[in-house]
Amino acid sequence: MNVVTANENKNIIDRLDIDIIKRIDGEYELKELLSKFVNLYFNKMIIDITSIKDYRNTEVIKELAKVVDPNRVILLLNNDPVVNSQVYISNLISCGFYNFSRNFEGIKFLYNTPNTYESVKHLVMSEEDYNQAVTSQSYEPADIGGSSRKIIGLANLTNHAGASTLVNMLVRQLNSAGIPAKGIEMFRQDLIFYRDPNLSSCMNKNDLEMRLKEVGEVAVIIDLNDFGEADKYCDEILYLVEPSYIKLTKLLRKNQNAFSEKKSEKIVLNMSFVNEHEIADFEYETKIKVFYNLPPLNDRNKNIPEINDLLRKLGFKIPMNDVN
Repeated sequence: MNVVTANENKNIIDRLDIDIIKRIDGEYELKELLSKFVNLYFNKMIIDITSIKDYRNTEVIKELAKVVDPNRVILLLNNDPVVNSQVYISNLISCGFYNFSRNFEGIKFLYNTPNTYESVKHLVMSEEDYNQAVTSQSYEPADIGGSSRKIIGLANLTNHAGASTLVNMLVRQLNSAGIPAKGIEMFRQDLIFYRDPNLSSCMNKNDLEMRLKEVGEVAVIIDLNDFGEADKYCDEILYLVEPSYIKLTKLLRKNQNAFSEKKSEKIVLNMSFVNEHEIADFEYETKIKVFYNLPPLNDRNKNIPEINDLLRKLGFKIPMNDVN
Protein backbone atom coordinates (compact mmCIF):
# COMPACT_ATOMS: atom_id res chain seq x y z
CA MET A 1 0.00 0.00 0.00
CA ASN A 2 1.15 3.55 -0.70
CA VAL A 3 0.65 7.12 0.48
CA VAL A 4 0.69 10.18 -1.76
CA THR A 5 0.58 13.96 -1.58
CA ALA A 6 -0.72 16.27 -4.30
CA ASN A 7 -0.73 20.00 -4.95
CA GLU A 8 0.31 21.71 -8.20
CA ASN A 9 0.91 18.31 -9.83
CA LYS A 10 -2.58 17.04 -8.96
CA ASN A 11 -3.33 16.04 -12.56
CA ILE A 12 -0.37 13.64 -12.54
CA ILE A 13 -1.17 12.21 -9.11
CA ASP A 14 -4.78 11.63 -10.20
CA ARG A 15 -3.57 9.29 -12.95
CA LEU A 16 -1.71 6.90 -10.64
CA ASP A 17 -3.18 3.39 -10.78
CA ILE A 18 -1.64 2.06 -7.57
CA ASP A 19 -3.10 1.05 -4.21
CA ILE A 20 -3.30 4.17 -2.02
CA ILE A 21 -4.20 4.03 1.66
CA LYS A 22 -3.96 7.77 2.26
CA ARG A 23 -3.71 10.90 0.14
CA ILE A 24 -3.15 14.47 1.31
CA ASP A 25 -3.91 17.42 -1.00
CA GLY A 26 -2.61 20.95 -0.51
CA GLU A 27 0.54 22.74 0.67
CA TYR A 28 1.88 22.22 4.20
CA GLU A 29 4.89 22.82 6.38
CA LEU A 30 6.99 19.66 6.25
CA LYS A 31 6.38 18.71 9.88
CA GLU A 32 2.62 19.15 9.51
CA LEU A 33 2.53 17.16 6.28
CA LEU A 34 4.43 14.21 7.74
CA SER A 35 2.31 14.23 10.89
CA LYS A 36 -0.65 13.21 8.74
CA PHE A 37 1.07 9.89 7.95
CA VAL A 38 2.06 8.96 11.52
CA ASN A 39 1.55 5.27 12.42
CA LEU A 40 0.85 4.33 8.80
CA TYR A 41 2.85 1.49 7.27
CA PHE A 42 3.41 2.08 3.60
CA ASN A 43 5.41 0.67 0.72
CA LYS A 44 6.06 3.92 -1.17
CA MET A 45 5.47 7.58 -0.44
CA ILE A 46 4.95 9.62 -3.61
CA ILE A 47 5.40 13.29 -2.79
CA ASP A 48 4.38 16.15 -5.04
CA ILE A 49 7.28 18.45 -4.19
CA THR A 50 4.96 21.47 -4.22
CA SER A 51 3.05 19.94 -1.29
CA ILE A 52 5.95 21.03 0.89
CA LYS A 53 6.22 24.70 1.80
CA ASP A 54 9.66 26.15 1.04
CA TYR A 55 10.49 23.10 -1.08
CA ARG A 56 13.24 25.04 -2.88
CA ASN A 57 15.20 25.13 0.38
CA THR A 58 17.43 22.04 0.43
CA GLU A 59 17.58 22.22 4.23
CA VAL A 60 13.89 21.27 4.18
CA ILE A 61 14.69 18.30 1.93
CA LYS A 62 17.48 17.24 4.30
CA GLU A 63 14.96 17.30 7.13
CA LEU A 64 12.64 15.09 5.08
CA ALA A 65 15.44 12.56 4.65
CA LYS A 66 15.92 12.39 8.42
CA VAL A 67 12.27 11.51 9.03
CA VAL A 68 11.39 9.26 6.07
CA ASP A 69 13.53 6.56 4.50
CA PRO A 70 14.52 8.11 1.13
CA ASN A 71 14.47 4.64 -0.46
CA ARG A 72 10.71 4.60 0.04
CA VAL A 73 10.16 8.05 -1.46
CA ILE A 74 9.47 9.06 -5.07
CA LEU A 75 9.57 12.82 -5.58
CA LEU A 76 7.35 14.38 -8.26
CA LEU A 77 9.14 17.56 -9.27
CA ASN A 78 7.60 20.57 -11.00
CA ASN A 79 9.02 22.78 -13.76
CA ASP A 80 10.67 25.24 -11.37
CA PRO A 81 14.18 25.98 -12.76
CA VAL A 82 15.60 25.89 -9.22
CA VAL A 83 14.16 22.43 -8.54
CA ASN A 84 15.44 21.12 -11.88
CA SER A 85 18.89 22.68 -11.52
CA GLN A 86 22.08 20.64 -11.24
CA VAL A 87 22.59 22.02 -7.73
CA TYR A 88 19.18 20.96 -6.43
CA ILE A 89 19.29 17.51 -8.03
CA SER A 90 22.81 16.96 -6.68
CA ASN A 91 21.54 17.87 -3.21
CA LEU A 92 18.62 15.43 -3.54
CA ILE A 93 21.02 12.61 -4.31
CA SER A 94 23.32 13.61 -1.46
CA CYS A 95 20.31 13.32 0.87
CA GLY A 96 19.64 9.80 -0.41
CA PHE A 97 16.74 10.59 -2.76
CA TYR A 98 17.46 8.66 -5.96
CA ASN A 99 13.92 8.49 -7.34
CA PHE A 100 12.53 11.70 -8.84
CA SER A 101 10.78 12.70 -12.05
CA ARG A 102 8.77 15.53 -13.59
CA ASN A 103 6.06 13.45 -15.27
CA PHE A 104 3.64 10.56 -14.98
CA GLU A 105 5.67 8.12 -17.08
CA GLY A 106 8.76 8.74 -14.95
CA ILE A 107 6.87 8.19 -11.69
CA LYS A 108 5.32 4.99 -13.02
CA PHE A 109 8.73 3.70 -14.16
CA LEU A 110 10.39 4.48 -10.82
CA TYR A 111 7.56 2.85 -8.90
CA ASN A 112 8.20 -0.44 -10.71
CA THR A 113 11.97 -0.06 -11.19
CA PRO A 114 13.51 2.12 -8.44
CA ASN A 115 16.80 3.87 -9.02
CA THR A 116 19.92 3.08 -7.03
CA TYR A 117 22.83 5.42 -6.45
CA GLU A 118 24.52 3.90 -9.50
CA SER A 119 21.57 5.05 -11.61
CA VAL A 120 21.96 8.71 -10.66
CA LYS A 121 25.57 9.20 -9.57
CA HIS A 122 26.37 10.90 -12.89
CA LEU A 123 24.11 13.77 -11.74
CA VAL A 124 26.19 14.48 -8.62
CA MET A 125 28.26 17.63 -9.08
CA SER A 126 31.92 17.81 -8.20
CA GLU A 127 32.73 19.98 -5.21
CA GLU A 128 34.36 22.57 -7.47
CA ASP A 129 31.41 22.76 -9.88
CA TYR A 130 28.94 22.82 -6.99
CA ASN A 131 30.68 25.70 -5.21
CA GLN A 132 31.00 27.65 -8.46
CA ALA A 133 27.30 27.17 -9.27
CA VAL A 134 26.20 28.20 -5.78
CA THR A 135 28.48 31.24 -5.79
CA SER A 136 27.23 32.40 -9.19
CA GLN A 137 23.64 31.35 -8.41
CA SER A 138 23.64 29.42 -11.68
CA TYR A 139 20.65 27.16 -12.25
CA GLU A 140 21.67 25.04 -15.20
CA PRO A 141 19.02 22.35 -15.78
CA ALA A 142 19.95 18.79 -14.85
CA ASP A 143 19.20 16.00 -17.31
CA ILE A 144 17.37 13.66 -14.95
CA GLY A 145 16.44 11.21 -17.68
CA GLY A 146 13.28 9.15 -17.74
CA SER A 147 10.39 9.86 -20.07
CA SER A 148 10.55 13.23 -21.81
CA ARG A 149 6.93 13.08 -22.93
CA LYS A 150 4.61 15.84 -21.84
CA ILE A 151 0.95 15.60 -22.85
CA ILE A 152 -1.09 18.79 -22.78
CA GLY A 153 -4.80 18.90 -23.46
CA LEU A 154 -6.72 21.90 -24.76
CA ALA A 155 -10.40 22.22 -23.96
CA ASN A 156 -12.75 24.96 -25.16
CA LEU A 157 -14.58 26.33 -22.14
CA THR A 158 -16.45 28.87 -24.26
CA ASN A 159 -17.71 27.65 -27.62
CA HIS A 160 -15.23 27.70 -30.49
CA ALA A 161 -12.44 29.18 -28.38
CA GLY A 162 -9.75 28.18 -30.89
CA ALA A 163 -8.35 24.89 -29.57
CA SER A 164 -7.60 23.39 -33.00
CA THR A 165 -5.79 26.48 -34.24
CA LEU A 166 -3.81 26.70 -31.02
CA VAL A 167 -2.78 23.03 -31.29
CA ASN A 168 -1.33 23.76 -34.71
CA MET A 169 0.62 26.80 -33.52
CA LEU A 170 1.99 25.07 -30.41
CA VAL A 171 3.10 21.96 -32.31
CA ARG A 172 4.66 23.95 -35.13
CA GLN A 173 6.58 26.18 -32.76
CA LEU A 174 7.82 23.30 -30.60
CA ASN A 175 9.19 21.52 -33.65
CA SER A 176 10.77 24.74 -34.90
CA ALA A 177 12.54 25.06 -31.53
CA GLY A 178 13.95 21.54 -31.86
CA ILE A 179 11.44 19.90 -29.49
CA PRO A 180 9.69 17.01 -31.29
CA ALA A 181 5.93 17.42 -30.97
CA LYS A 182 2.71 15.95 -32.34
CA GLY A 183 -0.83 17.28 -32.35
CA ILE A 184 -3.95 15.14 -31.99
CA GLU A 185 -7.60 16.12 -32.40
CA MET A 186 -10.25 14.00 -30.71
CA PHE A 187 -13.45 13.05 -32.59
CA ARG A 188 -13.02 15.58 -35.43
CA GLN A 189 -10.74 16.14 -38.41
CA ASP A 190 -10.24 19.89 -38.64
CA LEU A 191 -6.46 19.53 -38.24
CA ILE A 192 -6.13 17.69 -41.57
CA PHE A 193 -6.63 21.01 -43.37
CA TYR A 194 -3.18 22.11 -42.20
CA ARG A 195 -1.68 19.24 -44.21
CA ASP A 196 0.99 18.73 -41.58
CA PRO A 197 2.24 15.16 -40.89
CA ASN A 198 2.67 16.13 -37.24
CA LEU A 199 -1.10 16.61 -36.89
CA SER A 200 -3.68 13.81 -36.84
CA SER A 201 -7.11 12.79 -35.52
CA CYS A 202 -8.37 10.06 -33.19
CA MET A 203 -11.97 8.92 -33.06
CA ASN A 204 -11.96 7.10 -29.70
CA LYS A 205 -9.87 6.17 -26.67
CA ASN A 206 -8.33 3.11 -28.35
CA ASP A 207 -7.20 5.24 -31.30
CA LEU A 208 -5.58 7.68 -28.88
CA GLU A 209 -3.74 4.99 -26.95
CA MET A 210 -2.42 3.49 -30.18
CA ARG A 211 -1.35 6.90 -31.48
CA LEU A 212 0.49 7.74 -28.26
CA LYS A 213 2.43 4.49 -28.54
CA GLU A 214 3.24 5.22 -32.19
CA VAL A 215 4.60 8.73 -31.65
CA GLY A 216 6.92 7.71 -28.80
CA GLU A 217 8.66 10.11 -26.45
CA VAL A 218 7.58 13.43 -27.93
CA ALA A 219 5.52 16.33 -26.67
CA VAL A 220 1.83 15.83 -27.48
CA ILE A 221 -0.83 18.55 -27.70
CA ILE A 222 -4.43 17.27 -27.79
CA ASP A 223 -7.55 19.13 -28.86
CA LEU A 224 -9.88 17.34 -26.45
CA ASN A 225 -13.32 18.23 -27.84
CA ASP A 226 -15.19 17.09 -24.69
CA PHE A 227 -13.11 13.92 -24.34
CA GLY A 228 -14.38 12.63 -21.00
CA GLU A 229 -11.25 10.72 -19.94
CA ALA A 230 -8.72 13.49 -20.57
CA ASP A 231 -7.32 13.41 -17.01
CA LYS A 232 -6.06 9.86 -17.55
CA TYR A 233 -3.85 10.91 -20.44
CA CYS A 234 -2.92 14.58 -19.99
CA ASP A 235 -0.23 15.93 -17.68
CA GLU A 236 -1.97 19.30 -17.87
CA ILE A 237 -5.19 20.66 -19.33
CA LEU A 238 -5.60 24.24 -20.51
CA TYR A 239 -9.17 25.53 -20.56
CA LEU A 240 -9.62 28.10 -23.31
CA VAL A 241 -11.90 31.08 -22.87
CA GLU A 242 -12.67 33.61 -25.59
CA PRO A 243 -13.53 36.57 -23.33
CA SER A 244 -15.95 38.36 -25.62
CA TYR A 245 -19.22 39.49 -24.04
CA ILE A 246 -21.38 37.22 -26.18
CA LYS A 247 -19.25 34.10 -25.60
CA LEU A 248 -19.11 34.66 -21.83
CA THR A 249 -22.84 35.32 -21.65
CA LYS A 250 -23.66 32.15 -23.58
CA LEU A 251 -21.37 30.12 -21.34
CA LEU A 252 -22.89 31.40 -18.10
CA ARG A 253 -26.46 30.99 -19.37
CA LYS A 254 -25.64 27.39 -20.13
CA ASN A 255 -23.86 26.84 -16.80
CA GLN A 256 -23.76 29.65 -14.23
CA ASN A 257 -21.09 27.70 -12.28
CA ALA A 258 -18.81 27.27 -15.28
CA PHE A 259 -16.02 29.37 -13.78
CA SER A 260 -16.36 28.28 -10.16
CA GLU A 261 -16.09 24.66 -11.30
CA LYS A 262 -12.76 25.44 -12.98
CA LYS A 263 -11.28 27.85 -10.41
CA SER A 264 -8.37 25.49 -9.66
CA GLU A 265 -7.62 24.78 -13.34
CA LYS A 266 -5.34 26.53 -15.84
CA ILE A 267 -7.42 29.11 -17.71
CA VAL A 268 -6.07 30.61 -20.93
CA LEU A 269 -7.77 33.60 -22.50
CA ASN A 270 -7.57 32.99 -26.23
CA MET A 271 -8.27 35.43 -29.06
CA SER A 272 -8.40 37.95 -26.24
CA PHE A 273 -8.69 41.72 -26.44
CA VAL A 274 -8.37 41.95 -22.65
CA ASN A 275 -5.18 43.90 -21.96
CA GLU A 276 -2.82 43.15 -19.09
CA HIS A 277 -4.21 46.03 -17.02
CA GLU A 278 -7.71 44.54 -17.26
CA ILE A 279 -6.74 41.01 -16.21
CA ALA A 280 -7.17 41.75 -12.50
CA ASP A 281 -10.72 43.02 -13.10
CA PHE A 282 -11.52 39.94 -15.19
CA GLU A 283 -10.21 37.62 -12.46
CA TYR A 284 -12.19 39.46 -9.80
CA GLU A 285 -15.42 39.28 -11.78
CA THR A 286 -15.08 35.60 -12.72
CA LYS A 287 -13.34 34.43 -9.50
CA ILE A 288 -10.73 32.54 -11.54
CA LYS A 289 -7.00 32.93 -12.04
CA VAL A 290 -5.79 33.52 -15.60
CA PHE A 291 -2.86 31.29 -16.49
CA TYR A 292 -2.09 33.14 -19.74
CA ASN A 293 -3.63 35.82 -21.94
CA LEU A 294 -3.28 35.23 -25.69
CA PRO A 295 -4.27 38.01 -28.10
CA PRO A 296 -5.68 37.27 -31.58
CA LEU A 297 -2.85 35.72 -33.60
CA ASN A 298 -2.16 35.04 -37.26
CA ASP A 299 -1.77 31.26 -37.49
CA ARG A 300 0.16 31.64 -40.74
CA ASN A 301 3.08 33.21 -38.91
CA LYS A 302 5.87 30.75 -38.21
CA ASN A 303 7.28 32.42 -35.12
CA ILE A 304 4.95 34.00 -32.59
CA PRO A 305 6.45 35.48 -29.39
CA GLU A 306 3.25 34.95 -27.39
CA ILE A 307 3.23 31.23 -28.25
CA ASN A 308 6.88 30.98 -27.19
CA ASP A 309 6.01 32.61 -23.87
CA LEU A 310 3.11 30.23 -23.27
CA LEU A 311 5.31 27.22 -24.04
CA ARG A 312 7.94 28.45 -21.58
CA LYS A 313 5.28 28.85 -18.93
CA LEU A 314 4.28 25.24 -19.58
CA GLY A 315 7.86 24.18 -18.85
CA PHE A 316 9.28 23.79 -22.35
CA LYS A 317 12.84 25.03 -22.86
CA ILE A 318 12.21 27.44 -25.73
CA PRO A 319 15.27 29.60 -26.53
CA MET A 320 14.84 33.25 -25.67
CA ASN A 321 15.99 34.19 -29.16
CA ASP A 322 13.56 33.69 -32.04
CA VAL A 323 13.04 30.18 -33.37
CA ASN A 324 13.13 29.59 -37.09
